[in-house]
Amino acid sequence: MKFVKSLIKGAWYSARLVAGYVIYLFRRETPAFAYHAMVGLFCLTRGRSNDFLSRLIGIVKRPYRFQRPVGVLGDLTPASARARIVDTLRRDGYVTFPGVLPPDMCERLLSYSLRQPSRMRVMDNRRTVVDHSVVYDRDAPAAVRYDFGLADLLANADVQQLLADQSLVSVAQDYLGARPSMDVLAMWWHTAFSDTPDSEAAQYFHFDMDRPKWLKCFIYLTDVTKASGPHVFVAGSHRTGGIPSGFLERGYVRLMDDEVNAEFGTERIVEFVAPRGTIILEDTRGLHKGAHVRSGDRLMLQIQFSNSLFGGTYPKAQFNGELTAPLREAVSRYPKLYSAFC
Repeated sequence: MKFVKSLIKGAWYSARLVAGYVIYLFRRETPAFAYHAMVGLFCLTRGRSNDFLSRLIGIVKRPYRFQRPVGVLGDLTPASARARIVDTLRRDGYVTFPGVLPPDMCERLLSYSLRQPSRMRVMDNRRTVVDHSVVYDRDAPAAVRYDFGLADLLANADVQQLLADQSLVSVAQDYLGARPSMDVLAMWWHTAFSDTPDSEAAQYFHFDMDRPKWLKCFIYLTDVTKASGPHVFVAGSHRTGGIPSGFLERGYVRLMDDEVNAEFGTERIVEFVAPRGTIILEDTRGLHKGAHVRSGDRLMLQIQFSNSLFGGTYPKAQFNGELTAPLREAVSRYPKLYSAFC
């Protein structure tokens, strides 16, 4: 009986996903019912539905030919250099590059974050607090998380330099198996304001389900210790079947540390304690979280590369104003890579 119910549910989700994808092709917007169907199918098939859809996308969206993929990750012109990174991503779900972002860029982005207004995110235990923007005071945090606006980030010259970085894009393309699109750009502070983890600040284990397939680039802009809220990932949980059915049957929910530890063992759980300038490439289809900040704070920048813009709804903004020369050239040469922002 359970098998029959699963078949019926799978057929229902599949029909809604296909219908929604057709609508998306015409409107370039994902209907909510189609996105929920994609999440439902992922949970039902333990990732196989996303794998199938990504293979189809890879057939249609043929990769770019990047002339010289050089950047913060080094010279990745040889395919073998990228292959080593991609093989690690496929096996573990993450790969780290300690301290590769130039110190002066880290310092400029840190200074920017301390003068640019950001939005205090509503917390679990303070639902009556209205979101509003303030300049973050490191000596007197008033919320667990502060998020910077997309339009403001797109106008930042250092962020633009990273958006034009072909070493990042080339690895993402090889991992996705399709021409990538940049879509989710974010930067935020995590603080020690609360004595307990906060689900709104993504401080409990969860998996993302943004697109059919994606790769996140996390960049530490402050030194991150065990106390200041390191990013945490369950190695290998991104693979098809990597998340237990018992977790997926509960849907798109947050998970407690003790149940994740009991299922995977502490040896599979990786805490990224690292200096500022460290880059983490990660498939957040696997279980992950930002650890609770016990003291200090943590500033993180995120760039996401996806094989399709079909999926979740995120804040939208466009490039508005002067672009740095590298980004202007990249947008001209690879317009679909930046279609979410143009």
